[in-house]
Amino acid sequence: MIRQSLAVIAVALAVLVNSGAARAQYFDPGAANAAPANIEGFTVVGKGSVAAKPEFVEIDLEVSAASELTADAIVKYRDAKRRLRDAFTALKLNNVAVEERGLLVDQKGMMQNPYYFEPQQNTRTRTEVQLTRKLVVKATELSKLDEEGVLQLVGRLLDVAQDAGAKVGPQNNNRYYYYYDYDRQQTGLVRFVLEDFAKLQEQAYEKAIVDARTRAERLARLSGVQLGAVLAVREIVVPSDRTTNQNDEMPRKRLETSRFQDIPVRVELQVRFAIRPNSGSNSRVQTP
Repeated sequence: MIRQSLAVIAVALAVLVNSGAARAQYFDPGAANAAPANIEGFTVVGKGSVAAKPEFVEIDLEVSAASELTADAIVKYRDAKRRLRDAFTALKLNNVAVEERGLLVDQKGMMQNPYYFEPQQNTRTRTEVQLTRKLVVKATELSKLDEEGVLQLVGRLLDVAQDAGAKVGPQNNNRYYYYYDYDRQQTGLVRFVLEDFAKLQEQAYEKAIVDARTRAERLARLSGVQLGAVLAVREIVVPSDRTTNQNDEMPRKRLETSRFQDIPVRVELQVRFAIRPNSGSNSRVQTP
């Protein structure tokens, strides 16, 4: 009985070895429990990457004022914002602008306990109205500057903002979330941004396709077949849309980094190629 089973297995293996068919299995990442289907051809992953210097730098600022009388809070808030704008205007830098974000009207003294989710009211008998506005200082034309020039520019902007009384850097109004590691955000004082990267993305796609064909040609050569046309392409990794948070007005497609360095644009494509037999080959592979 055992000898008969072994004989059957040996015959089956011989048939598979002598069949000469070159087949590649394509695994569907979304079907983890499904059996892979046999698809003639080669499926490879091609990678492409290009990099460019950031186009501009942004610094988040915050101006606020509070008072038990709303009218007084408004006056203080206007003075604080005007003082900040006048300070940047005095720099007389054409490549520097201050952009405003939404105005927040809140109650001063809402203290967050890092160990509890419930905010704690202060014990003042009257509510202090607090007006807060986020501003973004944007400095463009970074491509004209070297690292020393960028360092001097950023340092100057930070000093002017703090001397004018603004809070510098991303503001955290929900600190108790950070204790539980929820919604961790970038904490750098500045961010370098690459926004118009469509041309770079196109170059990365081209490199990914070339890389995929090179890999597939190597597999075809080792398998004794010829590489055919592209049958399918699927994006695995593409530059994502980095959108602004809910406190900003418009989502924007951009790449950000907290360091002054070339920002990479990376693409990964899964490409499936057809295959065909070499001339004079007995392979059973059919050309689509």
